[in-house]
Amino acid sequence: MLSPRSVTTEIPGPNARSEMGRGTFDMQHRYRSVVMDDQASDGVWLHDVDGNVFLDLFANFALGALGYNHPALLATARSPAFVAAAANPSSTPFVTSPSWFTFLESVRRYAPPGMARIFCVDGGGEGVESALKAAFIRHGERRRVAAGRPANPLELTPEEQCAILDNTGTDAVVVSFAGAFHGRGLGPMSATHSKLIHKADLPAFHWPTAIFPANRFPLEEHAEENAKAEAEALAGLERILERYAGRVAAVLVEPIQSEGGDRHASPAFFRGVQALAGQAGAAFVLDEVQTGMGITGTLWAHEQLGLPTPPDLVCFGKKMQMGGFFATSEYDIAQFGRMYQTRNGDRARALLGLATLQTIEKEGLLQNVRDTGAYFLARLGELAARFPALLTEPRGRGFLLAFDLPSPAARDDFNARALRRGVFSSYTGMRSVRLRPHLITTRVHVDEAIGVFAEVAAEMS
Repeated sequence: MLSPRSVTTEIPGPNARSEMGRGTFDMQHRYRSVVMDDQASDGVWLHDVDGNVFLDLFANFALGALGYNHPALLATARSPAFVAAAANPSSTPFVTSPSWFTFLESVRRYAPPGMARIFCVDGGGEGVESALKAAFIRHGERRRVAAGRPANPLELTPEEQCAILDNTGTDAVVVSFAGAFHGRGLGPMSATHSKLIHKADLPAFHWPTAIFPANRFPLEEHAEENAKAEAEALAGLERILERYAGRVAAVLVEPIQSEGGDRHASPAFFRGVQALAGQAGAAFVLDEVQTGMGITGTLWAHEQLGLPTPPDLVCFGKKMQMGGFFATSEYDIAQFGRMYQTRNGDRARALLGLATLQTIEKEGLLQNVRDTGAYFLARLGELAARFPALLTEPRGRGFLLAFDLPSPAARDDFNARALRRGVFSSYTGMRSVRLRPHLITTRVHVDEAIGVFAEVAAEMS
């Protein structure tokens, strides 16, 4: 099949610039480079309003899973259940419809092993915020019980209740890692340590930050260096937990630091983090907003870490079409009003999320991600060998892929040149190219992308 990839105008083109001119009321209007034709776009091919066609290796910051206009998602969106859910918003925990119970019955089979409950909100960052709230609630209850006080805050004395309302004496913390990104709310932002622009001028909780080892690649060439870095990082985490003994509500970590630069650590490192969190009585919380829903070759990235027990809380978002977290039974917060929000689960979005999960299973896309992702990584390795002064440290798991360039300017130039040739890649960290292909991407698409990347690298060398 001939590739439809074609760029015949400057980027953005005249029609795109005209559309952008209508959008200046939007505070974020300055960021756009492409205006999509969302009816013409198909599969991995992103069409813009000027007729340009791009091979999409970006998937809108990993939002996309099945490509554009997948028949299963179109059928769901046109179904009576979706129309009714979209037209009749409800406060789902309080008043809902049979479609929500269908979602709950069905989504359980796709939950990470060991999870007993799901909590749904609108976006991934909000899901992280909610998971941290659950961790703080359980931590506070346990501390009160240990002090001989009631776990239920409504059973406290009036004076103790006033102290809670004012948050006086609250000294619990969350431990997160350097290079992390967890969302835009003030709680997740306090645990974010990736880019200055994310945090400038925003107040933050004074929570401790642990070192993330950030493995060097190729792994076989840096085995000793990586092992030393991981041992030092675990020792540093242990010191933090000792310093804040009794106060740590959660240890929060991404299986792969995505926004921070696609930074990896070994499964053994994560097993060490989980063990230390358990010893400290802290919730072990995995942020799978970007790494979840199949992009690493398993439905949840932490399935590849060989954890001896399930994590306590697992956050989701992006490809799930909504945000939230899964929880073990210990973090089932049942008391009314503790976690309740007006819309704890958009029923229309839930239908799309479920259809995405069912299609991943039906079409065998996890195997495709494993096979094609390994092929893509190998081709990136070949490219790095051809241009060693320009492209370094290709790395990835499944379709969560990246490589480095010498500087931020070089990285941005690389992406711009690739876009002008019809391949849409993105950025992460300070100097990394981020690739997030749709799960339906094939070797044919990989070869086309590598051909374009080779042209760009030759031009820049």
